[in-house]
Amino acid sequence: DFVEGFRPVKSPTGGLNLDMVDGSFKIFCTGAAKDPDRPYLMLIDEINRAHVAKVFGELITTIELDKREQPVALAQSKVEFRTPRNVYIVATMNTADRSIKLFDSAFRRRFAFIEMMPDSELLVGGKIGELPLDLFLEKLNARIARREGREKQIGHSYLLQGGQPIDEKGEFARRFRHEILPLLKEYCYDDYLALSGIIGPELVDSDNQVLNDEVVDDDDRLVAALLKTLGSDQQAPEAQ
Repeated sequence: DFVEGFRPVKSPTGGLNLDMVDGSFKIFCTGAAKDPDRPYLMLIDEINRAHVAKVFGELITTIELDKREQPVALAQSKVEFRTPRNVYIVATMNTADRSIKLFDSAFRRRFAFIEMMPDSELLVGGKIGELPLDLFLEKLNARIARREGREKQIGHSYLLQGGQPIDEKGEFARRFRHEILPLLKEYCYDDYLALSGIIGPELVDSDNQVLNDEVVDDDDRLVAALLKTLGSDQQAPEAQ
């Protein structure tokens, strides 16, 4: 369907016919071919969630720079098709997603890759009470990377609002409780000793395998606990 496919279309008699319909990539390339002096940019979010070889099909070769304008016959319609030289494809991938391991190696060779890691510089100057957001992100990610690997670090967008560091304690606490903490729990697979090693024993009762809700649910106590834990250079206990 990304290139072309059969879709139900209402017939003059009121029934349905299966007609060949152009997909988004074919429509996009057709427009680009008619306007060769301008660059055409296609953005694909989290491309690794798809089976990319099946999505592009026979066009997987034609997106290579030295194969542009090379004609191929599409598998279903048998129509001759070319990928124009002025088409650019920019795709994103979430490396924390396990599907990245299944990403087709032939497709990898057809893209250049740019790594985009969390950027704490975007948070410099932002503070929640006495908790500097840039240091909070750096130290939290250092603990995550040490236990779960560098690709599991959380992004700076969790702590931004409108392109600026969040500055409301209630909003920070809400994001930590409902966005960051569930992600950390998933990383630790409900191993509360490991979770305590990331966010500290004041927030986690590892003996009883529960969160310390009295602290987690109180905005002031939550921020104070994170400041104490992530403001220390001492390593928290490792999970067995």
